[in-house]
Amino acid sequence: MIIRTATLEDLDHVTKLTYDAFHDYPLFNVSTDKSQLQQALYFLLYLNTLANIRREDCFVCVEGSEIVASFILKAPQQHQISFWTYVKVGGWQLPFKCSPKIAGRIMQNLSQSDDVMPEEFENFWYIDTLVVSPKYQGQKIGSRTISQIIDMVEKRGGKDLCLITNTAINSVFYQKNGFNEVTRSSFTSFGQVNDTWVFKYEYTIG
Repeated sequence: MIIRTATLEDLDHVTKLTYDAFHDYPLFNVSTDKSQLQQALYFLLYLNTLANIRREDCFVCVEGSEIVASFILKAPQQHQISFWTYVKVGGWQLPFKCSPKIAGRIMQNLSQSDDVMPEEFENFWYIDTLVVSPKYQGQKIGSRTISQIIDMVEKRGGKDLCLITNTAINSVFYQKNGFNEVTRSSFTSFGQVNDTWVFKYEYTIG
């Protein structure tokens, strides 16, 4: 499996891959209008993918000629993308592409989830939006990707790596792949309880 930086040619493919992985994610269950919810989520994921491709923080995992997984890897002190960056990559179109109200609810939940991250973790490398193609799930693609991400961070001089997840099944996956749970908390929004786990990978010193 080869990991390379994603390009604009990968944008639609990675957006769909990410949407397929997250369209049923509990954190994004903010409306009973499923059609409008799907539109809002897809457009927000498109913007996020595009912004991270432009920052060269988005990567794809390729076997043969097919993308089997993707992820975003952010350097210390660069976890957040500015509001104006999102506007520049197309955020100004949001009112014409989807429901601003539903999009706002999704972003509110994301913000509340991110607030759980300890402040000192801003100095850590951060794995965001790791997804595996449904076609290749169950083939240890996710674990192989995690292993390569750990190596990537180490080769770049990083000694601290963290991530956030919002489902119990994902938390088990990361624990099996060497991550330690730092904290777990919950918040209620739009009538639903949302769980958030923060994980850290401990590099061996020496």
